[in-house]
Amino acid sequence: MQAAKHEHWSSSFTFFLAAVGSAVGLGNIWRFPYVVAENGGGAFVLIYLAIVIVFGIPLLMSELMIGRSTQKPPLSAIQSFGQTSGTSSAQKLWHALGWSYLLVPMGILTFYSVVAGWTLDYALGMGIGTFNDLKEGESAEMFQDLLRSPVKLIFWMTLSIGITVAIVARGLKSGLEKTVKILMPALFVILIILVLYASITGDFARSFAFMFEPDFSKITPKLVLMAAGQAFFSLSLGSGAIMVYGSYLTRDISIPKMAVGVAFADTAVALLAGFAIFPIVFAFGVDHAAGPGLVFVTLPIVFNDMGGIGQVFGVLFFLLLAFAAITSTISLLEPMVAQLSESGRIKRARVAIYCGAVLWSVGIFVALSNNILRDVHPLGFLPLFEGKTIEGVIEFLAANVFMLLNGMLVSIFVGWSIKRTITLEEMGLGDSILFKLWFMLVRFVVPLGVGFIFYDVVL
Repeated sequence: MQAAKHEHWSSSFTFFLAAVGSAVGLGNIWRFPYVVAENGGGAFVLIYLAIVIVFGIPLLMSELMIGRSTQKPPLSAIQSFGQTSGTSSAQKLWHALGWSYLLVPMGILTFYSVVAGWTLDYALGMGIGTFNDLKEGESAEMFQDLLRSPVKLIFWMTLSIGITVAIVARGLKSGLEKTVKILMPALFVILIILVLYASITGDFARSFAFMFEPDFSKITPKLVLMAAGQAFFSLSLGSGAIMVYGSYLTRDISIPKMAVGVAFADTAVALLAGFAIFPIVFAFGVDHAAGPGLVFVTLPIVFNDMGGIGQVFGVLFFLLLAFAAITSTISLLEPMVAQLSESGRIKRARVAIYCGAVLWSVGIFVALSNNILRDVHPLGFLPLFEGKTIEGVIEFLAANVFMLLNGMLVSIFVGWSIKRTITLEEMGLGDSILFKLWFMLVRFVVPLGVGFIFYDVVL
């Protein structure tokens, strides 16, 4: 049987929407506000922005380059270069890195699909009026009711996985492209409307101060680790998504321009999400350190306060957030599906179903860690994981450990194993100052910086 035909994005704008959509749904609107709230506000934002510029953009360029240069999914792409890396020990390391780029996104999906299910539940709830006439404290209680229901969580998780599998099974143009072209621009528009509303009715001045006036005394090694983890999570670095998306890029698209554009748009959405949520948090007295449920506690209050039109916006927002979340889950499932269906021996649709079944099996334990298994702390004997549930452990390991490790190793891979002539050709910058700056960051700054973060926190 012939190898599966390799597809390409129909345009650079479509790739841009897909790459931004890989993170915007949950990486920014769900995760960014609550991680900022839990980790010192402005101090966290300052470190986060620095890491996006110094680590994020160079790694985006590196992962896009590996994908486009080989036109292969992560494992095959890294192996293609790794086979010429010299020593057998180095080749084994790069082989392991390739597998990590397949397995880490599957790990992320086990909790990501559960959270995507929350968005589906809230979209339905907004539509049928569940959140109408909220009284003080009811929004937080309703979110807790969802978490306490194993049946609801498993049902919505199953639906989110099912939607993801159905889209990935259809391939690039028939599945992913059609999804992002409509849903991502709509999400941007609604997010901006929410920011405008929050700035008028909420405590915008306090929110601005909270996000941009850093208290340097709050900067700790753990905060830096969390900021780095959020930057990697938000930009989908170290997860295989950017690399596999890069494999669908045509040669006429500028990697540096795309990387800067994606990083800028992604960061802008993260900050907008903060400005849509924190003014309401402070104005209504909601606990800004409410954790992963912050968006689901805060936004129903906003929509309820808007009156009849608020229900319409609520339905649209959570529905679009759900589909933005799905664009993220698609990008995370794509590396494994693309890899296993690459040879053409197994049809893409069947591979997608098999992967979905594995995700569902593990996802059940993640969903139950919010209720029946909430007192199970698998790594609680370690100080870094004290009090973390199964879901908390998986999220921390995926977003704050393995994504960073993947990024560190791929920077070493690009900086030291891939021939400089190849990187020069792929980047299209010539032997310019910009190329030399990128090469220095990838070769020295990123691996040393990430390594230092791990040394400080873990050791």
